[in-house]
Amino acid sequence: MKDIRGVHFMSYAHFIANDEGKVDVSRMESQGGHYKGHFPMGLIGGFKPASSEFKYARFFKRDVETPNEVKVSVHEGHLSEEDLCPPDPAPHLAWVTHLRHYMAPGVKRIPVRYGKVRGTLFLPQGPGPFPGVVDMFGGTGGLLEYRSAQLASRGFASLALAFFGYDDLPKSLEEFNITYFEEAVEFLLKHEKILKPNVGTIGISKGGDLALSLATYIPEVKAAVWINGCNANVQSTLQLHHGKLPGLKYDISKLQVVDGVFDTCEALLNPEDYPETIIPIEKADANFLFLVGLVDRNWKSELYADLAIKRLQQAGRDNYEVHKYEGTGHLIECPYSPYAHTTYHSVTRAPVVFGGTMVPHLQAQLQIWNTLRKFLTRFIR
Repeated sequence: MKDIRGVHFMSYAHFIANDEGKVDVSRMESQGGHYKGHFPMGLIGGFKPASSEFKYARFFKRDVETPNEVKVSVHEGHLSEEDLCPPDPAPHLAWVTHLRHYMAPGVKRIPVRYGKVRGTLFLPQGPGPFPGVVDMFGGTGGLLEYRSAQLASRGFASLALAFFGYDDLPKSLEEFNITYFEEAVEFLLKHEKILKPNVGTIGISKGGDLALSLATYIPEVKAAVWINGCNANVQSTLQLHHGKLPGLKYDISKLQVVDGVFDTCEALLNPEDYPETIIPIEKADANFLFLVGLVDRNWKSELYADLAIKRLQQAGRDNYEVHKYEGTGHLIECPYSPYAHTTYHSVTRAPVVFGGTMVPHLQAQLQIWNTLRKFLTRFIR
């Protein structure tokens, strides 16, 4: 499979055909390759940069209106990756192209320039109204649309919201203002196809603490999905109507670098030592869903989730759910998105360890996808 940049990703597995010469990945175990054992979606979730590519390249789906084109080929013998890659790949016995779509038929993709708001709105097919969601990613910046496209394919009106590094927005993680996010919520609720009077929000990494802030400071946000985020406002000051929320900083001296790969897990300062940065979620009239990868190496997501829940419990609140996943790292994506343990990060401008183990991480992505959709359906009315 190639991405929009032309970067070639591949996966392979070894099977023993039955007496009829058939291989059925839904029932058979892989004997080797990128994974072993029974895992029907291993070939899709196991995509890695081909040996000819930068080994820390990460697959990003930029053009959601076109499907991924996956070439599936069958070869004789249990070959190595080198045997299968250019310039002299082994001949195949058969091959077929498999298309993987991000947008269901009838889903509409609408670029958004509303006041200062920059993003893309995805609307499901039909008259609506549909539950509205503000969808945010993290420190990579720019505009990522693939989660919103898939949410709209399953009945949600989702605004993929950029907040830096896109169009005329700030180029880096600078100071933010809550009014920008209020304007995004206003845009959703003014749309004729959005269910009123409330919306939800999803955020991963830096987007996770933003999701907590939206639920805390914007009354119309009644459901927040936090994926491997922090309980404090990270790095960038958030200006409020009355006062501000300072940014929790990194201690660069605690970065570890091995063979050019950054391990940032210890670098973010402890929120308990900087209480002024902690988001007062106990004041929110909203429900929270915390989704935690237990081997997140980007930062200490489990600790931050526990601190957030402790704060709610001390305030006598029970407006939360928490789900923790073994073997799961930081980069939790939509189901069977290619797994990346270590990948290049635009902020550090170097490869960063994100953690996880392929099969449990990919299995968690499916469970998380189902859990967050059920949660949003319950609390957006």
